[in-house]
Amino acid sequence: MASSDHQFLNRIFSLLDCFSVEKPELGVREAARILNISPSSCGRMMSELRDEGILIQDVDSRTYSLGGRVIRWAEVYSQSSDLRKKAFPFMEQIYRLTNETVTLYIAEEYDRVCVERIESRKTVRVAEPIGTRIHIFTGSGGKSILAFRTRDEIENVFNYARSLPKYEKDTDFFAQLQDEFQTIRSLGYAVSHGEWESDASGIGAPIFNGKGIPIGSISISAPTQRFLNESILESYAKILVVNVEKISRELGYNPNRR
Repeated sequence: MASSDHQFLNRIFSLLDCFSVEKPELGVREAARILNISPSSCGRMMSELRDEGILIQDVDSRTYSLGGRVIRWAEVYSQSSDLRKKAFPFMEQIYRLTNETVTLYIAEEYDRVCVERIESRKTVRVAEPIGTRIHIFTGSGGKSILAFRTRDEIENVFNYARSLPKYEKDTDFFAQLQDEFQTIRSLGYAVSHGEWESDASGIGAPIFNGKGIPIGSISISAPTQRFLNESILESYAKILVVNVEKISRELGYNPNRR
């Protein structure tokens, strides 16, 4: 792919990422400000996406929102997600026993993507919108996946992380992760406190497919204050691991073959 084509696609995807549950509608100038591009360039992109059915435009306000084509893609993805269908009953069981937010992630290259969640009904809770992408090397949901990847795959993710300004000079970060991975592999789950969101903690365990590959994870998340009690943390971890292992077995995973 030519460099110009790659830049164009990145700009299109960045534009679509501007839409969220909090911001379902955007005007040209607002989107241009978010992307740091000229309103004329942004307007042309949004107009072309509207013509393709990816965006729709309100006649009166002239603002844009995601169109029917995106909804159709989401429906196809949801229907084809065997993991989501198999995992949900076990997520409900975890939720019933913990009353905390339970989230399902799938692994996508350097990220984990939230594809399903059951949100806690407690007044103070932690939950990210479905579709949220988070680096796979941060947070319990991501590290529980990465810890069980091959050495080459882990190094590939580390090389990507080193290209990011936040981590390029932080050699201790990668050494600490490697040490943490040993603990995660021993326990079967990961714990994190405030890694991708301040005052938020999580416990994550990996889901394996029939080939023994970690393809996703489930996490229990809550405000950090509720996860400072070690006995609660350990009891939640046991609930999580037992149910996540059942999901992996539903997908054909045999731990004795790993």
